[in-house]
Amino acid sequence: MAGKDRRRQIARERYERRLQERAAARAKARQRMTIGGAAAAVVAIVAIVLAVVLSGGNGKSAASGSSPVATGAGSGAPTSSAPPPPPPTHADGCTSKPSVVASPIANFPILPAGVDPALKTEPTITVPAGAVPITLQTKDLVVGTGETVAADDTVTMNYLGVNYVTCEEFDSSWSRDQTATFSMQGVIPGFAQGVTGMKVGGRREIIIPPSLGYGTAGSGGVGPNEELVFVVDVLATTHSSSASPSSGAPNPAPASSTK
Repeated sequence: MAGKDRRRQIARERYERRLQERAAARAKARQRMTIGGAAAAVVAIVAIVLAVVLSGGNGKSAASGSSPVATGAGSGAPTSSAPPPPPPTHADGCTSKPSVVASPIANFPILPAGVDPALKTEPTITVPAGAVPITLQTKDLVVGTGETVAADDTVTMNYLGVNYVTCEEFDSSWSRDQTATFSMQGVIPGFAQGVTGMKVGGRREIIIPPSLGYGTAGSGGVGPNEELVFVVDVLATTHSSSASPSSGAPNPAPASSTK
């Protein structure tokens, strides 16, 4: 009997060890599943964060320049939480460089009859060293002889726009070999005020303070509180009550441009 009891005890111990081993194996399996699930959750969270960041970055539009068109310009707060830099007060003096033309067009621009041949050549802007103007400044470089631009006209022109302090170009119809047509009701205030009163065939330099330009927000290639200089050639103007330009439009027909 003693031998049978011993064999039974040994069998029972083996059975209990197998139960313990199975329980331990199940516990390890549950632990691996828990770790794997946690890792998968972390990966999923990281993927979601990356997707949000990338989609946010792709949603930002990068403008290469700023035309005089005032849509969205000079309004709203700067994108950065930091305060905008103050307007410049001093310029060291500079001269603009010729626009880089990607695809030159022969005989650009075609000028209306009787216009000074000087308007055939892109202007150069030279800023003297000294204090930066704080009010709108205009200077006629070529006085036109055609119709006078009114405040509500639509004007066909060539123009060059640079930063007053650095003379760096931020926009130019010359760089596209394409004249531009703007309504004076849809451009930044300083540009509209500077062009109004010009005559067809005229070339005028217009210095625009930030308050009449793109303000504390900036726009595209123009930063917050930047002083601007434009040289504008008026080639044709259409009065709001007219059906056609008061002076023949250049050929080829101009198109609006927002660089």
